[in-house]
Formats: sequence, structure tokens, C-alpha cells
Amino acid sequence: MKKNIFIVILLILLFIVILISLISGSVKISLNELFSIFFNTKVETDSSLIIFKIRLPRIFLAILIGGTLAVTGAMLQAIFKNPLVDPFITGVSSGAAFGATIAIIFKFYSITFFAVFGAILTILFVYRLSVKNNNLNLYNLLLIGVMTGSFLSSLIMFLSAFFNKDMVKVIFWLMGDLSITDTFLLKISYIISIIIIIFCIYFSNDLNILSLDEDEAKVSGVKTEFIKTFYFISSGILTGLSVSLCGVIGFVGLVVPHIVRFFIGPDLRILIPFSFLTGSIFLLICDTIARVVFAPTEIPVGIITGLFGAPVFVSLLITRK
Repeated sequence: MKKNIFIVILLILLFIVILISLISGSVKISLNELFSIFFNTKVETDSSLIIFKIRLPRIFLAILIGGTLAVTGAMLQAIFKNPLVDPFITGVSSGAAFGATIAIIFKFYSITFFAVFGAILTILFVYRLSVKNNNLNLYNLLLIGVMTGSFLSSLIMFLSAFFNKDMVKVIFWLMGDLSITDTFLLKISYIISIIIIIFCIYFSNDLNILSLDEDEAKVSGVKTEFIKTFYFISSGILTGLSVSLCGVIGFVGLVVPHIVRFFIGPDLRILIPFSFLTGSIFLLICDTIARVVFAPTEIPVGIITGLFGAPVFVSLLITRK
């Protein structure tokens, strides 16, 4: 009953936040005008172009990125049994950011392609070094991921400083940019992400058992190496896609799973879909604030998530001991 009430609240809240995001920005649109745009799609006005070409794609991107980062954080925290793990701890985000930095500095056509390529190479590199005797060592994975991420972040800063004319563009992208023009790429990302998340929910009970005790999971018949590998690669792909689409947006994958876990408990069969909804709402609120507060100037959304995420996380730690 409690979970049903919570999901209804989340869905209503998501709908309200979407409405607010659609009418807010440097160009104000009233609710009456918004509804008339949706009911008269054949009539093209400046406001309808703003809604359908700029704000709706941005909202769909925020929903996807916020949801996937929150889901990834929930899964990685369960795998590593560590509440401080977030999607960027494995170094994949730095790999994607490094690929995007190369594309920005050297004026390559597709930033997204290079970001995805960098993420894939990082996943393969970290995974290969973390496997010993056909077993995925989670401690090695965590350490190698952190070191790889730090090394690649240093390379990004070095390239940005060396090619200083592109430093502002690189830093702005790294802080999170939800403006998207390629709707085809957004659709493909949705399809890939939804398929991965469905499989993650399907195997989530095995991860529940694994997160309690690995030896007990083996006795229970859980294929522990497969589960660890599957969730690591899935998390890496979801994180890589997120970073390649909009840059590095922190705190969503760290804070949101804790908030959801506080209300519904640690069962990943429920935690994963609820985290997706909550993460979507959180990032959409942050993006709306980023667009509205200093309009027409736009603040990178990663700054807003940090300003909101850090105090919320600290307060959770204090109140929950």
C-alpha cells in the first residue's frame, strides 16, 4: 500500500514538473497557450516551435539521464555494498568525458560518438584489469576505476590547459548540458537504456542476494560472476550513454537511491524503477532552475545538482546516523 501511494505521488509530481518546465524559461508560455499548442498541432507558431523543438526534447533527455544515473547508482551501491558509490566511481564517465574533450578540441564532427567510444574503451580496460582467475574482483574494480578516472580527468585538464582557446567549451560541457538537437540519437538512447534497465530488473533478485553475502549467494545457486559482470557492464553502458549525451552531472546517482531507499527499502526489484522516476524528477527540477534563475543566461545543470545534492546527502547522513 505504501509503495502504491509513493508511485502515484511520483507520477503526479513528474507530470507537474513537466508542465512547469514547459512553460518556464526566457520565453514565458501560459498554461492556456500550452494546451492550445498541444490541441492544435497543425498551427505552427513561435511558441509551438519552442515547445516541440527545444523544451520537449530537453525534458525527455532530462528524464532519461536523471533516471539512468539514479538506477546506475542504486545498482552499483548494491554490488559494492558501499553507500558512497556513484555511477562515476568506475572511471567510465571520465573515459566518456575524455573522448568528448578530444572531439571538442580537435573539432571532430560527433562529440557523442567519441564520448561513447571513450566509455567503451574504459569499460573494457577496467574490466580486463579487474579479472583474476576468471573472477571479477570488486575491490580491484573499484580501485582501478578510481585511478583510471583520476588519470583521465588529469588528461582532460592538461588538454584543456594546453588548448586554452577551447577550455571554456570543454568545462561548460563537463558541467552538464541538456540542450540536445539530435532527436534520433535521443530515441536510440531511450531504446538501449530501457532494454538494459528491463534486464537489470529481471536479474535484480539475484543482486539482492549477492548484496547480502557472496558466499550465501553461491550456495543459493546465484551465478555470482555473471551477475557482477552483467551489472558492471550495464552500469558502464548507461553511464557512458548519459555522459556522452550531456556531460558529467554529479550527485544524481549518489543521492537519489538513498532517498528512495529511505521510503521503500533496499529491494532492487522495486528500488530500480522507483529510482528511475525519482531521478527523472530531481534532474528535471534542477534543469528548470538552471534555465530560469538567470534567464536568458543558462547555468550548467551539474552546478545545480551539486548545490542541491550535497546538502541533501549530508542531511540524510546526519538524520539516519
